[in-house]
Amino acid sequence: MEKGGMTEKLAALLLAHRGEYLSGEAISRSLGVTRAAVWKGMDRLRSEGWQVDSATNRGYRLAGAPDLLTAPLVEAFLPGPREAPVLCYGELDSTNLQGQRLALEGAKSGTVVLADRQTSGAGRMGRDFYSPGGVGIYLSYLLAPRCGGERLSLLTSCAGLAVCGAIRRTTGLEPAIKWPNDIILEGKKACGILTKLLSDGEDGSIAWAVIGIGVNVAHRSFPPQLEDKAISLKMAGGEVPRARLAAEIIAGLDEIFSGSGWQEGDPALLEELRWLSCTLGRRVTVISPAGEEEGEALDIAPDGGLVVRFGNGTRTVSSGEVSVRGLLGYL
Repeated sequence: MEKGGMTEKLAALLLAHRGEYLSGEAISRSLGVTRAAVWKGMDRLRSEGWQVDSATNRGYRLAGAPDLLTAPLVEAFLPGPREAPVLCYGELDSTNLQGQRLALEGAKSGTVVLADRQTSGAGRMGRDFYSPGGVGIYLSYLLAPRCGGERLSLLTSCAGLAVCGAIRRTTGLEPAIKWPNDIILEGKKACGILTKLLSDGEDGSIAWAVIGIGVNVAHRSFPPQLEDKAISLKMAGGEVPRARLAAEIIAGLDEIFSGSGWQEGDPALLEELRWLSCTLGRRVTVISPAGEEEGEALDIAPDGGLVVRFGNGTRTVSSGEVSVRGLLGYL
């Protein structure tokens, strides 16, 4: 669909009046085009997979939309207008890389970058993130926190809260969070979150946080190397249009990051993180440059770190890789 073109304008108008009939005359007046242009535009929408009903003396009504990620579709599901834009791309190297480029160009805090497909999607520890087209949500949220790095430990975990809430509301599924950045369904990974920080060269404060979120939505299968580790919402029994889920995630992020609780260790946020955790109370292996160490995950610390009891005492883990027994193929 050509951005800013006739079909996109028609789609946005139909979405804004979902369930209602709009007369051809009303549409032509609203868009400043002829009735013939409206008729041709509706045919073009139908050819792209939109289900548009038409009835004599009533006009046109949207009966169903294709599973696309376009700005009009996503914005139609948002609770209201946003100051920052939602930018949708058919293909990107990485939404996080694009987000970093936009941040350096002076983007507005709250800007969202969405792609249908990534060619260089990245996860933690330099791993590739499987990002085929038509089945996933690949989203980056740009946040200008303007604070020191020590206040950002909860950021990725709070983004996980927004994703879990969106999945619950749209599918009825009950996801959990594997500390600090994986969303888990049925013991497998349904979503990964990767945050990149850009600092201010003058005062050392964090100028930008680019929060990358990749959700497996409609995959029917995964490559052999991921079969025992990855799952999609569809495979877990959850059906949801990607545009609706993306909008719910964006709304959740807007709500969490509009306040200061995520920086201050709000007890309510911490309690929700503990409730959603599938890490606490389980045996874990912490992998760091110093080596591997086994222990038991006890709690989420006020700064978002993982409190672990090791053989030589209890301490808080703030970074590194944490494997949890029984999850993602770790036995």
